[in-house]
Amino acid sequence: MIETSITEMFGIRYPIIQGGLQGLGTSALVSAVSNAGGLGLITAGSYASKTEMLRDIEKTRTLTSRPFGMNAAIGIRRPMDEFIEGAIEAEVPVVFTSGNNPQQYMEQLKKSNIKVVHVSPSIRFAKKAEAIGCDAVVVVGYECGGHPGQDDITTMTLTQRAVQELSIPVIAAGGISTGKAALSAFALGAQGIQMGTRFLTSKEVALHPFIKEQLVKMQETDTVLVKKSINKTARVMKTANALALLELEKNGASFDEIIPYINGESYQKLITEGNLDSGVIALGQSIGLVNEIKTVNEIFEEIIKEYHEQLNYLYAAGRVKSKQSF
Repeated sequence: MIETSITEMFGIRYPIIQGGLQGLGTSALVSAVSNAGGLGLITAGSYASKTEMLRDIEKTRTLTSRPFGMNAAIGIRRPMDEFIEGAIEAEVPVVFTSGNNPQQYMEQLKKSNIKVVHVSPSIRFAKKAEAIGCDAVVVVGYECGGHPGQDDITTMTLTQRAVQELSIPVIAAGGISTGKAALSAFALGAQGIQMGTRFLTSKEVALHPFIKEQLVKMQETDTVLVKKSINKTARVMKTANALALLELEKNGASFDEIIPYINGESYQKLITEGNLDSGVIALGQSIGLVNEIKTVNEIFEEIIKEYHEQLNYLYAAGRVKSKQSF
């Protein structure tokens, strides 16, 4: 078992965290990740109201006795005030924030003894998160699904820089779907890893089966960066719809012309109906390393097994002096 400041902080067996997944980070997936030894995250944006989220938190607690947290994307689609209040009411032990600065929520979260982790695509924002009192940060590299920021910095470089610059624990994200990638992240100084794309092909995630079937056929080249024109760059699955959106942006389309491609209604059609002609879905480059739909537990077993094998190889080859394992 590997012990890091992250496993200690969250009371989990493995320093593997499920990323926030809009519409998909709900009780079935969250409980499966936590039961497998990681940290599942209820995604606030998946719910119409605080009440609905609280019901699913209670359902999660019937499915797992292990720790799980909540993810809130600030300033992305709608206010998160009621969902932060919900996390406090439900006594969720950790809240991950992404998007805008979480400073407005820090006092009330800290008063409730909730650990706060902010997701950042840059060193500048990671240092700000530390300065306002976050307990850890997730640094998200260019390879990630969703929002990689504006600087196009890879996970390998960003993780090392964050470890150099920060005194709080660093969690690496972006391009991590395998045991080898996990091992490399720890070698760079990360105390944990976060994965989103890898769980899109899990049996438990509430993504339409047709979309899952398409995902396991995809390569690392099958993503595209959209929403640059509105300064909210996102890496998404390369579909005809995503490419049409990209073309609109290249031709200077207005926000009103873009919104039908990225609004919540079109996204729901994609994830619940399997309609690839509607919406866009965040997808990282590591999808090229995933070729099978598995249970979350099987995903963990695969990652841990590969981690062991690669670490043992390095140890046997004399490339490392000692070995530490999950």
